[in-house]
Amino acid sequence: MNHARKAQPAAALFAFACAIVALPVQAGAQTTAPVPEGPPAPADASSTPSQSDIVVTASNRIVAGTDRPVAAGEYLLGKAAWSDVLAGTSALALIKNLPGVTFTSTDAYGLDLSDGFLLVRGFRQNELAVTFEGVPLNDGSYGSVTGTAPLNIGVTANIGSVSVSPGSAGLGTFSNSVDGGEVRYMLADPKAKPSLDLMQGIGSNDTFITSATANTGTLGSGGPRVLLGVERISKDKYTGAGSQYMLRANAKLVQDLPWGDVTAFVSYSRAKIWGYNNTSFDMLNKLGWNGTDILYPDYAHATYVNQPGNAAKSCGAYSCGTLATLRPYDTGQATRDVVASLAHHFHIGEQLSGSVQAYGAVSSSDIEISDVSTPSQTGAPFSSLVWQTRPRRFGGTASLSYQTGDHILTTGLWVERTHASSVFASYNQPLLGQGAPLRAIGPYDVYGPAFRFTNASHWQTHSFQMFVQDVFKPSDALTLTAGFKAVDFTTSGGGIGPDQAPNGRLRARNAFLPQLRVDWRPDERSSLYFDVAETEIGYRVSSRGNIGPISSAWAADSQALFDAALPTLRPERDWNFTLGGYRSFGAVRINLDVYYGIILNRLLNGTSGLQYEPVRSVGIVPRSTLWGADAIVSATIVPGLEISQSAAVSKLRYASDLNVAGTVVPLKGNYQPGYPGVSLVTQLTARHGRAEAGFTSTVYLDQPFNYANDIMVPNYWQANAHVSYALPSLGFAKRTTLRLDANNLFNRRNIGSVGIGGYSVTGDFQTFMRSAPRQILLSLSTSL
Repeated sequence: MNHARKAQPAAALFAFACAIVALPVQAGAQTTAPVPEGPPAPADASSTPSQSDIVVTASNRIVAGTDRPVAAGEYLLGKAAWSDVLAGTSALALIKNLPGVTFTSTDAYGLDLSDGFLLVRGFRQNELAVTFEGVPLNDGSYGSVTGTAPLNIGVTANIGSVSVSPGSAGLGTFSNSVDGGEVRYMLADPKAKPSLDLMQGIGSNDTFITSATANTGTLGSGGPRVLLGVERISKDKYTGAGSQYMLRANAKLVQDLPWGDVTAFVSYSRAKIWGYNNTSFDMLNKLGWNGTDILYPDYAHATYVNQPGNAAKSCGAYSCGTLATLRPYDTGQATRDVVASLAHHFHIGEQLSGSVQAYGAVSSSDIEISDVSTPSQTGAPFSSLVWQTRPRRFGGTASLSYQTGDHILTTGLWVERTHASSVFASYNQPLLGQGAPLRAIGPYDVYGPAFRFTNASHWQTHSFQMFVQDVFKPSDALTLTAGFKAVDFTTSGGGIGPDQAPNGRLRARNAFLPQLRVDWRPDERSSLYFDVAETEIGYRVSSRGNIGPISSAWAADSQALFDAALPTLRPERDWNFTLGGYRSFGAVRINLDVYYGIILNRLLNGTSGLQYEPVRSVGIVPRSTLWGADAIVSATIVPGLEISQSAAVSKLRYASDLNVAGTVVPLKGNYQPGYPGVSLVTQLTARHGRAEAGFTSTVYLDQPFNYANDIMVPNYWQANAHVSYALPSLGFAKRTTLRLDANNLFNRRNIGSVGIGGYSVTGDFQTFMRSAPRQILLSLSTSL
């Protein structure tokens, strides 16, 4: 059934589509990409930085910083912007120092898919348009079956630039899950000359990081250039037992042509992560800071705690039966991801240019947690519950731009098909003394195949998006960008097993979602911009019983609840307004913006129950409002010494109550949980000769814990620091650098990611994790 606002697409849209399909095109770049490759493409002048605003690196990539937008509300970050991030850390952390952006994780590297949380101006990671090498990632959060996690794609050391539009996503950025802004990752371009870069790091908790990047240079006479990268991270957990392992590899090939270029990209990742346990405030108070983690590897104690006959006995602060539900024997995940694309960028004469891209993404995730509610058939008092998701996505994008006079007319389209399955499988654990326990990272069938399947589901999602845009430059100082996009996102399916998990069809369709951007730059020191856009997303997809944070209609506890919610469901639509400006006073620069958002029909899942069998109620909040402001002041104190201070305020407030299957939950006037209302970031960088030092302080304040706002998360403060020294040339080594990093320098006890298992309507809930204590990393890198 169609629960979207009904509107028929204009015939002109289909004419544009036919025009695109009829022409040869190029793969991979979107017309809004702010990092030009090869000849400068005029596809979208609104998001292409002017040469007066940027620093051009040796790889011909445009690199700016966090203190000045390169276009209307758009920032382009290079490696200097994430200098305080540990090598190998999740790609999500690379933008954490932008005003209005927060990033938290349980381990310092963000390797656990469940606990790396990125939020941008009130919107969570799965509410942003995220692309990697032009490939739409869609909803890549923990538990999603419609997207790819940024954590699991690309070698972090190979990322050359990240483009961020915190306010609203550009019309030419494709996604079926974007409510707010966008984040676009691009790998560095393959170099014209052969090179080899190596890095080896060792650190706290037996951390061992190795990365290698090879550039073939131009092969033959006018042949392709290839970049090859691999990155391996292994480490122990900082509390409890278990290890964390991540392998990432990617390749990028670029073949220059007289009329453009062809780019091929492939990424592979494999992760085996022993996880940390979700925590509540009651657990933290009664068990202590280091007492809330999993029971692994003490299988004998776990067996005792989980025995039904011991449920009423004392196990310290809790009865054994209660402790068994709070502290599982183990938890973890094993994932594999492959993403590949082929792109062609072309120019036909001086006026016509475009691109075409085809891509595929295949993921496999096994997420395990011990389940005391389901004993093993072997007689063991608990079993291993494994959430198995298998999404497969295949799609293509195309765009075409025509320059005439002071106008650049652009149109483009995106088509994607997703097939995904999800099932919860229960596997036997052995009786104590009759074999080694199962490992959280598998294999799981040591003591026989799965003996129980629940919430077996299968979905198909069809995504279509088209946009039309005009970039008009009436003068050198003024750029006006106006256009609209049409979207059609349909998901059908759901439960296919005998336990009757929710099943149904939901569609979001809108033929006119406008956007207007104004960028005025009267001189090299000043700029003023305005951005307004409307968005509409597809319905988020996740199964009943999911142990992640996704709010999905299919996560309802029963078919009856799903059916009861249908009459009230509407696709979420948002309006985002941003006004900002920049002024340079020489050594001091000031960047300010204010924003306001109207959020309609936001779907929420109120969560209760245990973390291995959550109960979720589905409903919408008809209207919410978002307002905020960002400010950053940066200064050059003396040559080589830079300091910046940013402050951000962001408040998403529910303007309506939550309607859950006819029951009204009073949320009006409350603020969104899990997002700090105030964030402060201080950065200090000093360079002298071959030496460099940096210090970053991050503070998050005013963060509600649940929908009722009756519990607040304690204030968060973390400081990171690094020092490095570039050694003189050592023969065959062109450049060798020794670096020391300290993450959480002052060893603060912070609560990091909140809402890992969703949010309760009111009161305490087992859904947050602690942040890592101080982590040290010593690394040596060299270029050959």
